[in-house]
Amino acid sequence: MDRNLYKDNFIRDISVEEFDHITDGVEPHVFSDEYLARKESIMRRETGTKISKLGVKIGVAAAAFMIATPFVVNAATNGDLFARIWGTEGKKTIESHVEKYVEEGKVDKNGNTATYDIVYPKIEYVDADPEVVKRILADKVNTEPIVTEFDGYTFTINAIVNDGHAAIVDYTIEKKGGVDLLNYSQLDNEAKGAFTNEEQPIKYSINGGHGKLFVNIEKSTSDKLYCTEYLLRDGNSVGLTFEIVKYDVPLKEIYVSGVRPDDHELDKKSFALPFAGTVSNKTYESASGEKITVSPVSMKIGALAVNTLGENYQAIGGGYEIDFIGKIKITYKDGSEYLIYQDIIHDGKHNDDKVDPVASYSYICGGIDYAADVVFNRIVDTDNIAKITINDTEFTLK
Repeated sequence: MDRNLYKDNFIRDISVEEFDHITDGVEPHVFSDEYLARKESIMRRETGTKISKLGVKIGVAAAAFMIATPFVVNAATNGDLFARIWGTEGKKTIESHVEKYVEEGKVDKNGNTATYDIVYPKIEYVDADPEVVKRILADKVNTEPIVTEFDGYTFTINAIVNDGHAAIVDYTIEKKGGVDLLNYSQLDNEAKGAFTNEEQPIKYSINGGHGKLFVNIEKSTSDKLYCTEYLLRDGNSVGLTFEIVKYDVPLKEIYVSGVRPDDHELDKKSFALPFAGTVSNKTYESASGEKITVSPVSMKIGALAVNTLGENYQAIGGGYEIDFIGKIKITYKDGSEYLIYQDIIHDGKHNDDKVDPVASYSYICGGIDYAADVVFNRIVDTDNIAKITINDTEFTLK
């Protein structure tokens, strides 16, 4: 950062104490002691300010910039922000494995409790390169904290990313005595994500999108959960809204009662999740005109042709295109690869060849008028993509 860029914009010198009270009465901003210590150190280093009896002195314009930029926030959290959203914080590469599940209340033909095996695919995580993140997401990540309290809970929105098609929201939930709003586990993180605990009366949601909620189990405690929600935005939604509702009975009673949830509503709170900007997208195209829209955080695969989906797709008269996709892969200009998705399904049927399934994404969803939406589990450097491969079809920059 060139500190000279901001010297002409200084309005007046104020102390850190004064700056921290600028937003009094407007919106509570909660920072940890560790964050505040790093913030003061960074401000002193980057702005060249001097220590006075009032503390570190900074300019208003410079101070606002230092707090707003996601890269300073990331540095102040010791790299935790980017690592939690796109890196290996609380996430480790997991090889494909089989888990045995018991079907409660069911028995097999021999009278034994019914069980079945579920194959969990391999998920590979890589560290986020802060310099790459800075280059391709500059001014596109909102890290101005949004803090709200509700029925003893404190919700803090730490970061919001949007590319017009997908969005990522990183937040924490705190409550003394324990947070019991969610059911979550390592296997939930590997599958469809955390889900609402219906044994209690509060439900929160991010409206305007759908996706998967990852709970950082390593970092979370009983009193504080670290959550990252990877969303695909609804086509008719202009933005995202965080909503919290409390009912007069546990959620499960509402779901089975047959009455309108509003009839049980006791309290409700909602607020908008503002975007700092829109991450840019690029279009890749196959020889037959199929298109893929890609940003550093997501991919939208448009309608695919028979030469990509296989002859069986045509033979059965179509269907969900994602059922005919066996591989999604990005190849970079240096030859390295990001294998996003790999399944034993290809051409609408199970292959006889043994293929280890791979699910190195944060969320994937198929549609009717398109093949698939994918939210990546890492930052993709779109400037360095050589090609994208769907099954055996290659897509290059249009």
